[in-house]
Amino acid sequence: MANFSFTVDTQEMADGLYSVAPHVDGATGAIVSMQTAVIMAERHAAEEICSNVNRGFFSLIRSQISQKIAICRSQVEARLLELRDQSQKLLGVKATMQRDFQMIAVRYTKLFRSLDNALLSRIRELDVKLVDLVHKDVVRVDSRTRALQASVPVHQMESVASSQRIAASGTRERASTAIKAMSRFIQESNQQDRLASSILSFENADTDSTMLLPFALVECDSLQTRQRQWQYHTPPPPVPEVAQQIKGAIERGVFPALPRVDWRQQQARERDNVARYLHLIVDQSKLNERVRAHVIRMLTAAQPQAIAGVRHEQHPAL
Repeated sequence: MANFSFTVDTQEMADGLYSVAPHVDGATGAIVSMQTAVIMAERHAAEEICSNVNRGFFSLIRSQISQKIAICRSQVEARLLELRDQSQKLLGVKATMQRDFQMIAVRYTKLFRSLDNALLSRIRELDVKLVDLVHKDVVRVDSRTRALQASVPVHQMESVASSQRIAASGTRERASTAIKAMSRFIQESNQQDRLASSILSFENADTDSTMLLPFALVECDSLQTRQRQWQYHTPPPPVPEVAQQIKGAIERGVFPALPRVDWRQQQARERDNVARYLHLIVDQSKLNERVRAHVIRMLTAAQPQAIAGVRHEQHPAL
């Protein structure tokens, strides 16, 4: 049997590896240096990009803030101009109100001064009677009191009877006058009692009677329906039952004839009487001067009319 002997020698390969190792080390160093350079370049580029981004972001924010500042400054300046204009208007309103206050104060001062003078004159007029009584009537009353005192005639014996008859006659005359005055006073008191009893008596409450009651008709425009309507006003009755009867009588007897009412211009006397009464109501009201003047202007500009009559319509026979 044959024998084979093999000898394996790796010396040459080891020598080759020894010669390759420096080159590998150099390549490794070159790769490491290149990697370091790449990392440094990437870091530098990243830092430059970040600085550019930061610069751009801060520039954008600054421009936006500048724009907002400009908008706010323009709004503030416009508002300041508006406030300055409003302050000027308020100063004008204040000056107008001060002038109006001074005018009203002067007017009311004159008005109250005239009222004070009028009241003073009225008080003096009220005191005139008392002053006249003190200066005139007291003397007459005093003299009348002295005249009514009893007196004893002292005369000669021949005229004693005549003097006594004269004194008795005067006494009887004064007594007769006093009795007549008392009788007249009693008669007037009885008459007043009978009148009050007839007014306050309820004996004839169940009897039928006819009562004539004045009432006022007003034709006006309704604020809700914008149509013409009628209103009436009557004096307040003593009891509510009578008020219902009056309302029913007016609605049944007067309202059906209202569409056939004819109007005419008021006569001068009627117009003056109505205007005088309305001016009296306005003067006695508690309205201020401006409203009162406006009401008086409305009354002056109005054209009042009065009811002339009711038209009689002819209905054809059926």
